[in-house]
Amino acid sequence: MRSFYTTHDAARLLGVSLPTVVNWIAARRLRAHRTPGGHRRISREDLAAFMVRHGMPLPEELCGAAPARRKVLVLGEPGPAREGLVRQLAAAGYAAEQASPGFAAGAAAARFEPEIVVVCPTSPDGGDLISALRSDRELAVVPVIALGRTEWGEALAASGCDSFLAQPLSDGALVSAVERLLAHSAVARRVRGR
Repeated sequence: MRSFYTTHDAARLLGVSLPTVVNWIAARRLRAHRTPGGHRRISREDLAAFMVRHGMPLPEELCGAAPARRKVLVLGEPGPAREGLVRQLAAAGYAAEQASPGFAAGAAAARFEPEIVVVCPTSPDGGDLISALRSDRELAVVPVIALGRTEWGEALAASGCDSFLAQPLSDGALVSAVERLLAHSAVARRVRGR
């Protein structure tokens, strides 16, 4: 098993041209270091993490080099707000999907199998969206983060949300909440397993 790859090797594994890999390194999108002779080398872990972060399938030789991305499903009405949430999560290294409330939400949840669900309800109690999540056998145990107006916090918590974030969100608030709930659910799984 190799620990480092040349830019040529990386281009082959990524399925792109050599200049593309060099440009990604120059733009600091792909981490690399230089050897004493001035050649670029990319660690196995950095190459695998780059591929995971960008949703590229990992070749056999890189399997196990990067941790799997945690899955977050964002449910809400289509538009820039929902897309912005997905971009924030993807930039933080999460695999993020989005869906509209209703049938599309159920289909996306069944296909994607999220570890966290972020909802953007249109009413203070979350309407049918949160009650449908909580009544689903598979999703009932998945932590839910709700975003909404400040005055909706208590009603959303009562409807079954694990965490509430008032909008507009402060920088990093969503990612922090996701990390906190994932850590909490991991601890709960370990306690139940004892």
